[in-house]
Amino acid sequence: MRFPFPAPAVLCALLAAATLSAAAADTSPPAITIIDPDEIVFDRSQVEWAESYLQWIAAFARGSSPSSDTTGAQCGAKQGGEVWFLASSEGTQAVVRDCAIPAGKTLFVPLISTTERSNSGVPNCGAMARQAAGALAHVSRLSMTIDGRPVGGLQNHRQPTGECFALDARQASRSATKAAVADGYYVMLQPLPAGSHTIVVEARIDTTALSTTYHLEVH
Repeated sequence: MRFPFPAPAVLCALLAAATLSAAAADTSPPAITIIDPDEIVFDRSQVEWAESYLQWIAAFARGSSPSSDTTGAQCGAKQGGEVWFLASSEGTQAVVRDCAIPAGKTLFVPLISTTERSNSGVPNCGAMARQAAGALAHVSRLSMTIDGRPVGGLQNHRQPTGECFALDARQASRSATKAAVADGYYVMLQPLPAGSHTIVVEARIDTTALSTTYHLEVH
């Protein structure tokens, strides 16, 4: 006897294969959303978030800031609100950090930045901005991967402050004076899905290579 359609046994096998294929598709890594660098996030521009990031770093004593951290122990220090910062690293040694991130947090990830500060007199913000831009002109490489996927268009994520801002705004022992200018590259991410993620950021400025790996646990 011939069947105009696949025999029942064959049909069951085809359905099982389709089910397994769909299940395999469901296990593929979820998409990670990169926020456009010009997009306003929680009523603030990403230039303002860059300033907030640098103020967060400046709120720590020298040598104990999250950018000096080599393990991830400082990952959650003084963090709060809807946006969490992942600190860049200092020096030329590759850094690997393990960080626990609360679910639902937008992430602000620095690639490389430079800051100019005036410690006396009336700051010349224009001159400092040119100095910061001049330093950043020596960046020859930017790289970022999220869960093994490369992020493209990193040159579009530059956020120069232009005007002076108060770098010490989060330091209670000092007055908040607008005496700093910064320039740099930053990437903002929509909240990551719950689970484990790896973000690798690398940059080169002149002969100095920077590399930071974040092993994140989002829960």
